[in-house]
Amino acid sequence: MFVKKGVKILSAILFAMFICSSVYADDEVAQRQCSTYQTPKAEFASYMSDLKNRIQKNWNPPDYVEEGHVSIIFKLDKEGNLLSSEITKSSGDAVYDESIINALHKSAPFSKFPENSSRDSLTIKYSFESSIVKTESIKEIVNKAERLYNINNKMALAYINQAIDQVHGDCGSYFLYAKRHKIYKALGNIQAAEEDMAECKRLKALYDKKRIATCKKAVETVNDAFSYFYLANAYDIAGEYNNAINAIDKAISMTPLNHAYKRYKIEMIEKHNQ
Repeated sequence: MFVKKGVKILSAILFAMFICSSVYADDEVAQRQCSTYQTPKAEFASYMSDLKNRIQKNWNPPDYVEEGHVSIIFKLDKEGNLLSSEITKSSGDAVYDESIINALHKSAPFSKFPENSSRDSLTIKYSFESSIVKTESIKEIVNKAERLYNINNKMALAYINQAIDQVHGDCGSYFLYAKRHKIYKALGNIQAAEEDMAECKRLKALYDKKRIATCKKAVETVNDAFSYFYLANAYDIAGEYNNAINAIDKAISMTPLNHAYKRYKIEMIEKHNQ
């Protein structure tokens, strides 16, 4: 498969971890006073490895975001309970951001702090990154094509052709045809551009169906609010707004105080009525 659902890389670098009091306001003062971020002490090396593995296991980012980057700060008490979390750098996609919050809550509570630690709590800054490109080699080829766009479109075309040849028409590669469509259009080859856009739409429709099937399976297996939110988003992408509204209603019923889900429902209703 060219596109791999949930292809993900959790940054192993824990940018900030320092002694905090149990009062959040005091913790904020400690952060303002800290001019440089401190690295974890040796006593927490094993703890952080376990924390990373646990989050990795529970993180299921959406598969349609080409490149996702998020930074988040979260706080744990000495029992491993998640006290707070805040996204400090958004991916720009609500489902992607929500997948990270969901992963944290699924992973909590984490392990208790090491016995030899005197810390009452930890504040951790963490980075999440993912890409729908399965291999680094293809990612490199696509990046070269994008850098050459409008500089040397013939070379850009050669690179994007190379990437398309490697994926053998996998439905998850639909976005590559959209990129080549843009290059053909810049080169003035309108017929080839139109053919690529048609192929992009055909493959995307197949992939949308595959995404919906995968999300339905997740709902049956996990049956939590985020699974229904992701399913609603899958229906939204496919233009099936009635099904999207039904799915987001289910998510809202599980987390009635989640205003993001309620706003998303309003968006679906507006799209449905257009």
